[in-house]
Amino acid sequence: MNVESLAALNTVEQDHQLVLDKMRALKEAVSCLLEPGDTGPRRALDRLRDLNEYFATHFAAHLEEEEATLFPFLERCNPAGPELVARLRQEHGEIRRKREEFGNCLEVASELEDDLPRQVLRDLLDYGWDLWEFLDHHAHLETQAVHQCIGRSLLEDVSQHEGNGSRPQE
Repeated sequence: MNVESLAALNTVEQDHQLVLDKMRALKEAVSCLLEPGDTGPRRALDRLRDLNEYFATHFAAHLEEEEATLFPFLERCNPAGPELVARLRQEHGEIRRKREEFGNCLEVASELEDDLPRQVLRDLLDYGWDLWEFLDHHAHLETQAVHQCIGRSLLEDVSQHEGNGSRPQE
C-alpha cells in the first residue's frame, strides 16, 4: 500500500469514526425530544445546539479537507473516479443544505424552548433524522470507495511482483 493510499484510509477512517460518534449523539439527542422526561426539551436542545455547532464548524472543515485531498485520490485510483467524485461533491452540497435546514429549525425551536409547539418538535425530529441518515449513508459510501481503491492497489502490487518473478515482501 502506498503512502497516498494509507493517508486516504487514515483520513476517512479517523474522521468518519468521529463523525459517526457525533451522528450517534445527534440521534440520541433527537430521540430525547420524543421523551424529554422531567427536564423538558431543554437538555436535548442544548445537546442539539452543541452538535449543530460541531457540524457547522469542524465537520464543514472535514468536508473541505476531503474535497482537497480525498477526492483527487479517488479520481485517480478508481476507473469510475470522476463520476464517483461528482456524486460525492453533490452529496457534500446536500449535507451542507441539510445541516443548514436543521440549524434553522433548531434556532426556531430554541426561541420557543419553553413552549415548544408540536409541529416545531416534529420538524426538528424530521430534519435531525434526515441529516443523520444522510451522513450515515455518505460516510459508508466514502469508506467503501477508499477500501475499493486500496484493494485495487494491493492487487496491482501483487500482480507486478508476480509478473517479475518476485514475491511481495511480508
